[in-house]
Amino acid sequence: MNGKSGLKISVERAIIDHKLYEPLMRNCSDGLILSEKKSLKILTMNSKARALLDLEPEAKIEKVSDLLDTSAIGALMESKSVNTQANGLPIKMRSAVSGNYVWFFIEDFTDVARIESLSQKTLELNKELIGVFNEYGDETLMVTNGKGIIEFAGEKISRTCGVTSNYFAGKNVYKMEKEQIFAPSVTVRVLETKQPQVVIQTTRTGKELVAMGAPVLDEDGKIERVVSVTRDYSTQMNISKKIAALQEEGVSYENPQEEETDKVITCNDAMFEIKTLIKMVAATKATVLINGETGTGKEVIARYLYSLSDRKDRPFIKVNCGTISHSIVESELFGYEEGSFTGASKGGKIGLIEAANGGTLFLDEISELPLEQQVKLLHVLQEKMLIRVGGTTAIDLDIRIVAATNKDLEEQVALGNFREDLYYRLNVIPISIPALRNRKEDIPLLSKYFFKRFCAAYNKEMQISSSAVSTLEHYPWPGNIRQLENTIERLVLTTPKPMITANDLPKMFLENSSDTSVNVNKITRLDTAVEELEKELIKMAVEEYGTTVKAAEALGVNQSTVSRKMAQYHLKDSIEK
Repeated sequence: MNGKSGLKISVERAIIDHKLYEPLMRNCSDGLILSEKKSLKILTMNSKARALLDLEPEAKIEKVSDLLDTSAIGALMESKSVNTQANGLPIKMRSAVSGNYVWFFIEDFTDVARIESLSQKTLELNKELIGVFNEYGDETLMVTNGKGIIEFAGEKISRTCGVTSNYFAGKNVYKMEKEQIFAPSVTVRVLETKQPQVVIQTTRTGKELVAMGAPVLDEDGKIERVVSVTRDYSTQMNISKKIAALQEEGVSYENPQEEETDKVITCNDAMFEIKTLIKMVAATKATVLINGETGTGKEVIARYLYSLSDRKDRPFIKVNCGTISHSIVESELFGYEEGSFTGASKGGKIGLIEAANGGTLFLDEISELPLEQQVKLLHVLQEKMLIRVGGTTAIDLDIRIVAATNKDLEEQVALGNFREDLYYRLNVIPISIPALRNRKEDIPLLSKYFFKRFCAAYNKEMQISSSAVSTLEHYPWPGNIRQLENTIERLVLTTPKPMITANDLPKMFLENSSDTSVNVNKITRLDTAVEELEKELIKMAVEEYGTTVKAAEALGVNQSTVSRKMAQYHLKDSIEK
């Protein structure tokens, strides 16, 4: 694609011209038809649709109206599921309107069990991409091929990067990142990980943008294209950082409305990135998967997402999949009808999933859900309906799913402990919360937040010294924020004087406070010493974690920073040796 005219095409035309729908058409085991909304002219139809409609390969069908009667089409255009006939065969159809286009999904009404074999990875990814196109418009979009060559870039991206409107056509994102046109590049991270990514990037003009990217995979699992969107949240981020800095200095900032909803206390870049991503997706129904060590605040993030959504006045149901006994997990989740088993309550019982109808379902410790219930949960999420234990009536559901885990679900899939199709169904918007030891700048903020809260709760008039907070800052916190919260509460309750000092902390904190020191054997230039320490830390992290992405997470910096420093210090060769 070359020239300004190529960049000015509409997003909907970009979907068609770049054939971003092809992986979905190819891999979806449903029949699938893509048509124009106004004329119902069929643009493409997969082979499964032809088989379900009993059409000959060479048969030319120009419009959806050639297949269905007017009443069925009318119901489908209202996004309803319809049981009908086509060419005398019973079929089940549903539709999804996307701008000027309509997707028609066709299921074999005589073979419901086949639904379990859907390629959820491709289906959910393409649904998400369609949503991204419609949500953000063409000005902030970028499309590259599998090698990072830019095929489409919106006008607004050009303006924020300080380049002409046709500058990006044919350029490589690796080169754009190296030249600091925008860095880090979300497309590079997607190409490296094959996973959706979100980054805070800085453009050549100094703009801070939030970029979210997703891969489009072919039938062999290779990346065909990467689609990304950017949003300018520089003003909001600057305000948030200034508020965080004021709070760290002890300056009071009161905003009752924000206090009510925002419990994510941070001045860490990675956490700002997460908060901004949440603001981007809160208004959608996109499923969110939160990963993080025990005690990092996964439920706090889930509730923050819920508080910003249009479902904040509807139920928020938390299900801890690790605490429900395996013998009753099915009846607890899905509910049961009267007399369905010995001991069943009279009148039956509503399940936790059904209780979340209209609202948000938070599935904590999702990795602990037994495999048998994973199958049933997958079916519920796909069909958006459930049948109670011992029942026969299907109950329609409208729920937003937020799942959380402290385990690596990809590893659990490889071990056979977690269903791959359910993992892909949940992993639409992944959020990875850093451990507290990787966001040490938040420890003073969090310490003072918890200290103020517990002093008020226990009616205590106390202070905490800077030396005590500094000592807490240098502790590794294996239990993360939960451990810090419990420690502050214990200090407020057990310190018999009005000022908490470093000496009032448990011995393990005082013993650890010296572990963070750096041994200095001779006087040297400060800049040289900093470089040497930086070099050793990067080398150690890459050797331990194996990739620059994971090393960057451990060091609390961007992956592009690690790559740039490795090149600067010529570390690649020494690490490989």
